[in-house]
Amino acid sequence: MKALGVLGGTFDPPHNAHYEIAERAIEQYNLEKVVFIPSGTPWQKDTTTSFEDRYKMTNLLIQDNNLFELSDIEKSEEDPSYTFETLRKLGHPKERLYFILGSDIAMNIKTWKNYEQLADLTNFLIALRREDKTEMLNEDFPFDYELIHGEKLDLSSSGLRKKLKENELNENDLPDKILNYINENNLY
Repeated sequence: MKALGVLGGTFDPPHNAHYEIAERAIEQYNLEKVVFIPSGTPWQKDTTTSFEDRYKMTNLLIQDNNLFELSDIEKSEEDPSYTFETLRKLGHPKERLYFILGSDIAMNIKTWKNYEQLADLTNFLIALRREDKTEMLNEDFPFDYELIHGEKLDLSSSGLRKKLKENELNENDLPDKILNYINENNLY
């Protein structure tokens, strides 16, 4: 069975760092592909953007890369999305499943519902954010993991929403097709 990477998130909006981390994971850990899974109703974050818009923007981000796939497994906007349930639904064997996280999210994993079950379902690949260090991760992340190597990236969806509101976006933050979608649909 193929080695599969999973990159979940609100993708509100999806951005170049999501793409870059998924590419690095494929190259460094010989993954067959990475499945992007926008969350339906994230239980720890408030989103004003619909699942449909976040799904469409994520599709725009990855559509030209045949090693990336998009899943609507969490599309229910009524029920909260929990990672352990999603990974169980995927039904991929643990030894061939790699959950991709940014270090900022990884260090808060103990706040996730049933986080203890995650280690029974997947392996972890973590990309360090600019301000984070391996020592911090080792203190806060309860499972074994591998690092996704490369230049530390410093993009976040919340930061991009702020830049969009303040009209301070630069061309390296978002692909033009996503920015066009945002403008055409009056998002943020």
